[in-house]
Amino acid sequence: MIERRRLLHITSLAAMAGTLSGFGLWPGRADAQAARPLVWGGTVPLKLDPHDVIDVPTLFFKNNCYDALYEYVGANGVAELKPRLVKAMKYSPDGITWDMELHNNVKFHDGRLMTAEDVVYSFQRMLAVKTAISATLVGFLKPDGIKAVGPHLVRFTLTQAYAPFLSVLPLMPIVNRQLLLANTVDNDWAKTFLLSNSAGSGPYKVVPGSFLPVDRFDLEWFPDYFRGWPKGHEPMKRVLDRYIKDNTTALLAVQKGDIDATNGYVPPDQFETLEKAPGVRLSKEPALRTFMIRMNHQRAPFNNVNFRKAVSHAFPYQVFIEKVMLNFVDRIKGPLPKGVFGTPSDLVGYDHDLGKAREYLARAVKDGVDVKQEIEFIALTGYDETVSVAQLLQSELRKIGVTMRISKGLWANMVTACQRPETTPQIWSHWSTPYYVDPDNWTGPYYTKAGEGTTRGSSWYSNEKVQSMLMEASRIPDTSKRLPLYEEASRLLVADAVDVWIYQGKVARAIRTRVKGYQPAVTGDAVDLRQMWVES
Repeated sequence: MIERRRLLHITSLAAMAGTLSGFGLWPGRADAQAARPLVWGGTVPLKLDPHDVIDVPTLFFKNNCYDALYEYVGANGVAELKPRLVKAMKYSPDGITWDMELHNNVKFHDGRLMTAEDVVYSFQRMLAVKTAISATLVGFLKPDGIKAVGPHLVRFTLTQAYAPFLSVLPLMPIVNRQLLLANTVDNDWAKTFLLSNSAGSGPYKVVPGSFLPVDRFDLEWFPDYFRGWPKGHEPMKRVLDRYIKDNTTALLAVQKGDIDATNGYVPPDQFETLEKAPGVRLSKEPALRTFMIRMNHQRAPFNNVNFRKAVSHAFPYQVFIEKVMLNFVDRIKGPLPKGVFGTPSDLVGYDHDLGKAREYLARAVKDGVDVKQEIEFIALTGYDETVSVAQLLQSELRKIGVTMRISKGLWANMVTACQRPETTPQIWSHWSTPYYVDPDNWTGPYYTKAGEGTTRGSSWYSNEKVQSMLMEASRIPDTSKRLPLYEEASRLLVADAVDVWIYQGKVARAIRTRVKGYQPAVTGDAVDLRQMWVES
């Protein structure tokens, strides 16, 4: 099957060789190479509201068009939390009260200076719109717990201690309060306005009218950015983000020079080709990103633990890692990646064993589960790994008498579908991206009620003991006391076969050699365009 997949891939490349010229990836295609802006072949969000979704496409946009109180910087996969808008900070010994002094020279894109009131409004808006970002705050922060105690001084008063509080702040962009108030309709917190407009202070701003959902947008530099621009090279005045939905087409586009960078999901079977391509380099980046199969516990037959255990034993982990991922990744048996505290040394997990899969399937039948019903796996359009994982699982399930069909869906559509259990896929796969570096990133939004209605909460798992344990772990500042809670929660999650955890892997991105100053993002796809430049 793997050899056939490669043959199909090569055939598709040949068939598409002449198709890219009609894409209109950038205006003025006939212009000299030196005049062409950076064309980022990443992913594009469904909307531009920076408070709405936590995912890879939105993180790229937010990091470059907005500022947050803190940011992650680092190298070689090691993330360091540093102040961004914050000039000075102090907190109470109990971790309840946090005072943050802002830089006083931060300008929004319309030229207005940022004040503490903008921070207050931004956090109150995040709590009010009740989307993915608010899930990380709602249990610990109330609207009246954010106050401006000076023109550039903000005080946060938490309802209880929250260990990852500073860790999640890079996810919280600060918006232009006056601009959004002027564009608020029927108390909607300017949600309609932010579908296709931006209101930030970051180094880049969206070119008005350039945004097409899940397709493209153009960025232009903001010369008055408060942190200035690096010396020694010409800043990129314009950046074009173009989403090429087909992975094969994107890989061909970067080889031809039609785009300057792919997303970070280059399949390992293309490494050799890209490393030999003229004008292309392959960036292999350490990451805390994990990959798993999600099962919707609110839809049959995945509402039965024995059926989930049967699926967990049916998947051929080593075949996938060795034949599809070419050993570019490492096996994990629970929710937490290596390098993050909380995985117990005695965690057993599930291995490929069709004998055990049949045993658990028989138990599911005794539980009254209709194991003959066809189940549907949604693979992500443009992400070959999700198709391969589905095909391997489909083949193994067939051997134990379970029928599974494979469909495809866009990531943006999955974000919408996962808002309700009845529309969330029965079974699908995706990556768990490190949006903040704390065990809570891989557990809290996934396995507590805080994540329900988002892709991260798409298992719709409900276990009061685990919920309580994970919430308690997030409230304790002392790492030594948090550790045993995450270890026990990991054991319970594995015992419930909540997900099929497969691997922890690196990020692989193809980049044109004319792109200089590129540094891998340490969280999500939050690369820093301000540090980059292009040569002819």
